[in-house]
Amino acid sequence: MVFAELFPASAGGAEIDRFSPEALAGVSYDLELELKNRALRRLLADGGIAAAPAPVVPSPKPRSCRTTGKRRVTCSGGKIFFHMGRTHGKEPVAASRLEAPGHQEIYAALHRQFALPRNRAAAAALNYCILRGNYAEYALIFNVRRLDGGIVRSLRTAAETVAAALPALRSAFIYVDESSSDYYLEAERPERGKVAFKKLFGPEFLAMRLPGRKLLYPATVFSQSNESILPVFLETLKKHLAPAGPESALLDLYCGYGLWSLALGDDLGHVWGAELSPEAVKAARSNAAFHFKDRDFRYEALSITAEALKEKLPPAGGRKEIVLLDPPRKGCAPGVPETLISRRPKKILHMFCGADEIVPALRVYTANGCRVEKLLPFDFFPGTMSLELLAVIGKKQITQGDET
Repeated sequence: MVFAELFPASAGGAEIDRFSPEALAGVSYDLELELKNRALRRLLADGGIAAAPAPVVPSPKPRSCRTTGKRRVTCSGGKIFFHMGRTHGKEPVAASRLEAPGHQEIYAALHRQFALPRNRAAAAALNYCILRGNYAEYALIFNVRRLDGGIVRSLRTAAETVAAALPALRSAFIYVDESSSDYYLEAERPERGKVAFKKLFGPEFLAMRLPGRKLLYPATVFSQSNESILPVFLETLKKHLAPAGPESALLDLYCGYGLWSLALGDDLGHVWGAELSPEAVKAARSNAAFHFKDRDFRYEALSITAEALKEKLPPAGGRKEIVLLDPPRKGCAPGVPETLISRRPKKILHMFCGADEIVPALRVYTANGCRVEKLLPFDFFPGTMSLELLAVIGKKQITQGDET
């Protein structure tokens, strides 16, 4: 069952295009939440999952909530288009109901720059213009398919001109993606010896500001894009970490730059984090050294497979261990949940950002003797057909014949 197919074709007088990146942005938020609750219940029931989900926790900002946005740049008929979907529309710059308010103004200003004859070569080299940051300050990333000195000069001048008029634009970078991939930050770097990432101006790092704490991370590293819902989500995570203390240990898998474990670090004695991106791990280590220099917080760059975890994980005995998994949309590699279950942690907190992965993963847990204690959905992605779901998995029951 595909989650997006559980939504109707229209609701509240608005059409719902499940291929649109803002499929539900045209309906009222109350109706959107009703549709998401209904779709999630049906997804679980049809998948044979007995546990009932809690109601979806709404986003405090149901619109204008996203701190990451992008526009694909295409040139057609002598005109330049900044668009979001698979094809460009009639408007030169596609508007968004979901992105932070400052995005549209910056994209419009960039469009004016790239419409100038002197910048046409740079415009033709662009794959995407990407904005990241928070609700007040933005970083711009030019994703380009090719690069030379003239293109660099044009991109720098265009970005500096926009930043002079719109000071919320604080920094600009170039990212080279020669394959023109559909994803806006390609996973594989260009050939060795070629420029992969270049700062044009401004601060090198973006900042995630939390109560009493600021975490820094590179512009190419993933971060949660709906900052408005983070406080309530962090409170939920904190609740399920309790009781914590000096002997508590968190396995923070797919940890990124350490957002979850460092936000909750005051309640943790030990952290072992793993993440594929070396840049993210470097940021996590730096953040941990600044905020928790006297704690046992360790982060490793690691492809998270069952084999790698068996080799690299610290010993499981003697600590109150909790596992937190926040894998990408495609989910965990085969065998990862079973490897974690075998450690018999106090609980597993599994975050899903791809709803289609929920049922298969929960079946793995139950097949291995675990209990699905709670299913807590959060609307990290209002206006879309996506949900973040936190599954609280109880520890495996020890039966006769199990190892002690």
